Amino acid sequence: MSAEVRLKARHPAGSFLVQAPAGSGKTELLSQRILALLAIVEEPEEVLALTFTRKAAAEMRTRVLESLMAAKPDASALHKMESWKLAQQVMLRSEEKGWHLTAHPTRLRIMTLDSLTYSIARQLPLLSGFGDMPTPSEHAQLAYREAAEAALNETMRDFPDAAEDVLLHLDHNAVTLIALLADMLGKREQWLDEIAMHGRDMDSLRLMLEQNLADIMMHKLDACDALVPIDVKAALPGLMRFAGEQKKDELLQQIGAWPKASLDLLPQWQLIANFLLTASGSDYRKAGGVTVRLGFPAGKAFANEKDQFKQLLDTLAGGGEQALALATLLHEIRQMPDSAAIESTQWQVLESLFLLLVLANKHLQISVGRQGEADFTEIALRAMEALGANDAVPGDLLMKLDYRIHHILVDEFQDTSYLQMHLLQCLTAGWQEGDGIHRSLFMVGDPMQSIYRFRKAEVGLFLNAANNAAGLPLVEALQLERNFRSAPAIVDWVNRAFQCIFPAVQDVISGAVVHAPAVAALAHEGSVNLHIQHAKNADVEAETVRRLVQQALATPSARGEPQRIGILARSRKHLHAIMQSLQLAGIAFRAINILPLHARPEVRLLRALLRALLHPADRESWATILRAPCCGLESYDMAVLLAGHDQPVWSLLQDDDLFQQLSMDAQVRIRSMRTILEPCLAMSGKVAVRELLQTAWLRMSMPAMIDASASLNVDATLALIGSLEQGGRIDFAQLDERLEKLYATPDASASAAQVELMTMHGAKGSQWDVVILPGLGNKGANVDTPLLAFSEVPVAGGAMPLMAVKASTRQKDALYSMVSSVEKSKDNNELQRLLYVACTRAETHLHLLGHVSEVKGEATTGSLLHLLLSEDEGCFGAQMRNVEAGDQSIAGNPLGLKRVSHALDVSAVISDDAEQVGMHDQEVEYVWAGAEAAPVGNAVHAALQHIAQLGIEHWSDEHTQRELNMLNRTLIAEGLSGGMLKAASIRCAEGLQRVLSSEKARWILSDRHQDAHAEWALSSENDGFISHNIIDRSFIDEQGIRWIIDYKTASHEGGSLEIFLKEEVKRHTSQLQRYALILKNREPKREIRAALYFPMLDAWSELDLCKLDRDSE
Repeated sequence: MSAEVRLKARHPAGSFLVQAPAGSGKTELLSQRILALLAIVEEPEEVLALTFTRKAAAEMRTRVLESLMAAKPDASALHKMESWKLAQQVMLRSEEKGWHLTAHPTRLRIMTLDSLTYSIARQLPLLSGFGDMPTPSEHAQLAYREAAEAALNETMRDFPDAAEDVLLHLDHNAVTLIALLADMLGKREQWLDEIAMHGRDMDSLRLMLEQNLADIMMHKLDACDALVPIDVKAALPGLMRFAGEQKKDELLQQIGAWPKASLDLLPQWQLIANFLLTASGSDYRKAGGVTVRLGFPAGKAFANEKDQFKQLLDTLAGGGEQALALATLLHEIRQMPDSAAIESTQWQVLESLFLLLVLANKHLQISVGRQGEADFTEIALRAMEALGANDAVPGDLLMKLDYRIHHILVDEFQDTSYLQMHLLQCLTAGWQEGDGIHRSLFMVGDPMQSIYRFRKAEVGLFLNAANNAAGLPLVEALQLERNFRSAPAIVDWVNRAFQCIFPAVQDVISGAVVHAPAVAALAHEGSVNLHIQHAKNADVEAETVRRLVQQALATPSARGEPQRIGILARSRKHLHAIMQSLQLAGIAFRAINILPLHARPEVRLLRALLRALLHPADRESWATILRAPCCGLESYDMAVLLAGHDQPVWSLLQDDDLFQQLSMDAQVRIRSMRTILEPCLAMSGKVAVRELLQTAWLRMSMPAMIDASASLNVDATLALIGSLEQGGRIDFAQLDERLEKLYATPDASASAAQVELMTMHGAKGSQWDVVILPGLGNKGANVDTPLLAFSEVPVAGGAMPLMAVKASTRQKDALYSMVSSVEKSKDNNELQRLLYVACTRAETHLHLLGHVSEVKGEATTGSLLHLLLSEDEGCFGAQMRNVEAGDQSIAGNPLGLKRVSHALDVSAVISDDAEQVGMHDQEVEYVWAGAEAAPVGNAVHAALQHIAQLGIEHWSDEHTQRELNMLNRTLIAEGLSGGMLKAASIRCAEGLQRVLSSEKARWILSDRHQDAHAEWALSSENDGFISHNIIDRSFIDEQGIRWIIDYKTASHEGGSLEIFLKEEVKRHTSQLQRYALILKNREPKREIRAALYFPMLDAWSELDLCKLDRDSE
């Protein structure tokens, strides 16, 4: 049957809407349809193929061109042979008509819908309302907010009563109002025409909105009435009258025959709902609830009616999915308002809000003219105007397009928005039978995979089109069934699961899609596994994922190739612990659109450098630079430099007196930083911002400290900064907003290609041998209750807006709740489809991971796991595996920068590039140190602090294991990864073990000393200057001696250990003498001793403080 459907869908004579479930070969079918049409048209431009993304358009174009250029058929698969045959017919047509398609591929009109609207608006800029064509912008949020602010300011000035109406409803929270207006501007195509159409006639607008609300209420009554079994309609009214007589309830007694679906009879429908359902929720009453309180007394005299009602309830409860849908509708009906009339006080707020929206749109138009940028919504709206979309007679441009375009194909049709549907309606408006031109419309998609409501996709448009109720040319609905992707075990499990998870009844308004079962076309082995935790623990889950990945990597695929693994999560944050676990295990991976670009350390540093160059008084940015690896000041020196000083940091760096208070290490580092940045600061304002920033970045030798992916992140940030520069200035609010929308470049190495991490939304269109879905037990983010409940539902040929304002008091507002429930139902139904998309990415093995509550063993309501377990505790036949919790802490920043020694030689790195931009200076000499030395030192210092604080006498193996995890966390946060991370982890573990087995360390870290301190922060005054110091370990021993101990994690390989220790003592004597002098001033009578302890060597070297004692006498 599937082969016959595919053959029919390819035939150019008909117009079709094809539902193509996951793995059904949709892309191949679409490309074959394009080839079949190209073989019969007069010009290739007559065929227009539309997609939703540039990537999809490029892939479609490549697939068609590869078919055309194939020299011989590929006999490996039947579908490839068919594509080759069709391509040969196209090549003959191309030669006959002189198209030369392979030489001129641009004649293939395969493009995105956004590109089409832009090209339409560009053809007639005056008709479309544009003078000079604006640049399309995908980042209009800032423009929305600015327009919203301007509208509010204008309203407060010119229409103060209207502003007060709305602000009073929001407790005078202007920020919330601006956010609401900005959000509504982003979907203005859904309300602008309606408001504009009614103009100043607010009464007609109110009537229209009330009628829309009434239509929704009637839709629910009609749907409910259609689901009630005939025998229930016959028996229930009499039982309700009986109950009314027993409990003296006049309303129940007045129930006559089964009521019609009418708003006039809504009270009777609500009585029915209350009679059948429990007091809260959408559950049918149980037999135990049929008591005298309901109207069914005990005793033989009433047993017949009581048994009848119990049997009726049993019939409904056992009615399967349709009975559940009926219960849901009944619950919604009893929550409906008494009428669709909008209260006067609420209408007053709505009317004022409409004024604000109109003014906000006006200011947005002004912004478009001023900035020369427009979002795609604006371009599409103007394109509609150019086409004469709202005119009775089609415009010239539409007639021209109608003449040129004879065949339209739309990919991923389930993701169509209202505005895009309007465009399709315009393009096909003039298609008539018998006009002498053969035309066709071909749309392919899968409503079960509609998951992009946040991009304005409306699945109800697909459902309407399938019923020829979308204002498009008539199409025949076709259904593909065979799944060419997944193993039979996965296909069968998906069929069982989503037959129950998806709604039983299709509903255009709520976006309810019924599951369409698939038939497996392959025969290889496969499995579906559910890994359950009995308490939430992200670290345990991350380790479970890591083990699954390692197992998959060790096992070849059925094709004998390395297995490809996809780890897909509902939210990006659910992947963070997993990335850290994989990194610690040395497993390369690609995190695609997961790590926000603005959170990357190299980007944070680049931004701080930009701020420091353009705004030298910005202390926070200078602090970031000085603490970053390019300079690498320790906490002590940072405190000396910044504490108690209000001057700009760059001025402090020039202060010689302050400079002398810093450690020798810090002095060398700052001296180098000054030499690097002085010429850059001198050029600020004289060269382009990007040029200035790039030069400073090169002079700081940052390219030598970051890997290839980080370099790409820097390049992307520099390009963004270059695009935002205006007159040597950067709008940092706009920069930050744009950075928040971008993501870090994934690892591009070949080894990382086997394991990919992404969101479920981002995974659509992809497939892997093994798919792992973690975090299924987590619920989504809580949604705020906005002032305006807004929704739009598909109707024949268009859309119907719904609006309601939240009541100003805390009382429940049924009208507002009803509109909100429409949006909530759409969200819930899309969540089911998101789970379907994620599960159907798997070819061979599917792993589901989630947690249930420790007490009740239930999945959290609102989680994806709740969908899997609420209908079937056995998860529809998946192999169930319990995951035992353990101490497997994983945390920290997954990637970072490497701290560099103060002795870095930057001359070799910057010489060529610096000269190209006209800025170079004297060379600064440095010497490289091991990049892992500082991270290891920081990690070991932290471990020794923890041991000392607890007391080594109380330290257990459990503490050791936990500390090893914390050591890894610190190393990751310090920027180590891969082999360097492994080596550093081993060094830290060996050092920790050496400390725990050392008698000297046990004495140092004991809690039996007096006045003991770990990482002791002390301040002192010297010649009017405050210095800040941190002592690693200090205590008073049993003999009353104050010890000052400084940890040194340096390694020693070869040579004399004695000479090494003497050199270390020589280097650090002045530092410890300074510490001793501070404590001598605090405790002048106490003997003070100081020593260096080398935990990595278990070596001890005491310093001679005799000179200090003599000076103090």
